[in-house]
Amino acid sequence: MAAASAVQRLLRTWLKFSAADKFDDATWQPEAAQEEKLLEIVRRNEQTTFGSEHGFDKVRSIADFRAAVPPGSYETLEPYIERMVRGERGVLTADDPLMFATTSGTTGRAKFIPVTPSYLHEYSHGVHVHTYRMFTDYTDILEGKLLVSSSSDVEGQTEGGVPYGAISGYLTRTQPSAIKRFYALPYELTKVKDVESKYYLTLRFALPEDIRTVVTPNPSSLLLLSEKMTVFAEELIHDIRNGTTMDRFLPAGVPARPFTSFRADPVRADELERILRSQGRLWPVDVWPNLRILSCWKGGTMPLYLRKLSGPYGDVPIRDLGYMASEGRGGTPLVNSGAAGVLNISSHFFEFVPEEERDDPSATFLTADQLESNREYFVYFTTSSGLYRYDINDVVRVVDFYRNTPVIQFVRKGQGMTSITGEKLTESQVTGALVDVVDARGFDIRHFTACVEWGEPPRYALYAEVGDSMTRDVCAEFVRAFDAALCGKNVEYEAKRESQRLGAPVLKRVAGGTYEGLRQKRVAEGAPEAQVKIPQLSTNMGFGEGLEVLEEVDVGVPVGS
Repeated sequence: MAAASAVQRLLRTWLKFSAADKFDDATWQPEAAQEEKLLEIVRRNEQTTFGSEHGFDKVRSIADFRAAVPPGSYETLEPYIERMVRGERGVLTADDPLMFATTSGTTGRAKFIPVTPSYLHEYSHGVHVHTYRMFTDYTDILEGKLLVSSSSDVEGQTEGGVPYGAISGYLTRTQPSAIKRFYALPYELTKVKDVESKYYLTLRFALPEDIRTVVTPNPSSLLLLSEKMTVFAEELIHDIRNGTTMDRFLPAGVPARPFTSFRADPVRADELERILRSQGRLWPVDVWPNLRILSCWKGGTMPLYLRKLSGPYGDVPIRDLGYMASEGRGGTPLVNSGAAGVLNISSHFFEFVPEEERDDPSATFLTADQLESNREYFVYFTTSSGLYRYDINDVVRVVDFYRNTPVIQFVRKGQGMTSITGEKLTESQVTGALVDVVDARGFDIRHFTACVEWGEPPRYALYAEVGDSMTRDVCAEFVRAFDAALCGKNVEYEAKRESQRLGAPVLKRVAGGTYEGLRQKRVAEGAPEAQVKIPQLSTNMGFGEGLEVLEEVDVGVPVGS
């Protein structure tokens, strides 16, 4: 116990001096911190192919960098990345990639992001600040275990022999052994692709432990974890009692040892059985009474799932995980309220374009110190992964300032918009309308996606997995309420509905388990399970193809009639 306490103190001290203090100091002078970070990246990569082509040796300021390097995208950098994938050195970065991170592919095909040692340090810096703040606010977290999801860092190998996969898996695999003792899940679990098996095995490792923190990007994963806890309750209690694992959940092609080396724990099995008998279920709030905090995404399309956590998790506080992607870590939340985080000015270099100037050839590029509260911007990253002035296609909103540094919140993907009659409907508007009517009327909507359906007139099809209380009449009420709420969010949508250029939405109730199947499909295609985000507004008109639709509810009533 004394050794564990010493490791805790050492870990907190290291996080404070290696990350948290540097971050805090930088937030007083964001302009200076950002120029310092940019020039550090430029100097390191002067001799690369890209650096030579763009005159990095002459760059001495942010203005010089902008003059030398035009804004870009994955497509403009892809020829360089393909050379790196084939094994060519010194193309975008001076240091060789340790791996390639693959994006989750929400709005398109997967991309390969070089993960160099320098980039890994930048990315981890934001993670360490976030971790330190949670450890500081909840001082007894490390007296139990952390349940942190991660995905495989080795989905395959490039032509040049470098692995590709998820950064989370790499960080899990390379953790020092002194740190691994605080984590409930072993690295080998990242290799499990079958969703059912992964959740069973996650619970097999976690249920015997005193879990203090659960960290996973998507709150839908937290809901699925709590659902599987009850679905597999009898099997889990049996296995915990006997030190066994159900054979049908053992992954093929993965070393068996971590999944078959459990000790029998009849005392814990008895505790869980008492909870199951008295409550009729197993929920995290009951089985982990010392759970201190959850960390997951709270913004974007997450509110539909987030609002459902209070049942299985009780009143455990939730802190946003931070604005992050394979391409970089953009914001670190320091408090539990809201879904925003302080811009990671000591991690990467950022530029911003006002949302309304997105398609303007002479758009204004701003630095962190030039942003304004309550305005939305497209964000561009420059990182040590070789992404230079990279358009990540994300819209963020400045909600506040921490010292002199903006606090930003992810709003939506730039492509998260549909417009068949000029309505310019965004995913954030769909999510807002959905949450408003669910909160106001108690509709039991489990999962939801809207997409365009052509016709005379065209309309929106609302694919939804719903609860038993959603009879046909209640579903019709939901459609009308959602339609009206969407009119309140978007005046162009309202005008098109009133003129009947857009028809009333139609609800398409899909079979239970449909969205879990979509999740499994994305995981099988290589997406990290915990980061799978099924859109609530899909720009793909073929979204519903192949889905089992049990019932269509077509109210056919124009707004204002």
